[in-house]
Amino acid sequence: MKENPAMHKIMENMKPGVIALHGFLGKDTRNFEEIIDHDAGELERLETDRETLAAKLEEIRDKAMEGLGIYVKLNDTYMAKADSIRGKIPCPFDHPGVYSKTVITIQNLKTDEEMIYTDLGIHLIREHGFFQGTGSLFRMDPEKLHDLLEND
Repeated sequence: MKENPAMHKIMENMKPGVIALHGFLGKDTRNFEEIIDHDAGELERLETDRETLAAKLEEIRDKAMEGLGIYVKLNDTYMAKADSIRGKIPCPFDHPGVYSKTVITIQNLKTDEEMIYTDLGIHLIREHGFFQGTGSLFRMDPEKLHDLLEND
């Protein structure tokens, strides 16, 4: 089967150093379509959808931005911090627009576990169903994300 040039371009964009220093696939050897399909199955199993998760991540980001660089308490279990880095980053899927390099950290006060994500990550989840590859710096595992947001 002949390789689709658009899919090849997306895979190239996801490699380390093309758009993002660490790329979007981490140590995952699957192509982005396989990752999306797997994560879509996880969302179905969890009885949630990418729009719901993306909206919640935006809500947390907006609260965290109030403290910019300082943790903001979300509830008795979680706090979040937003760090803004200069510049913008494009979508590896060649979707129009660029996204602020804001990094949001959510910390569980009871377990000290942390999860980090970006504005681009919110877009990737909402528009493409892409939570990034296993081992990626900003991978948002659907089950962990769902569990975190259910307890928010």
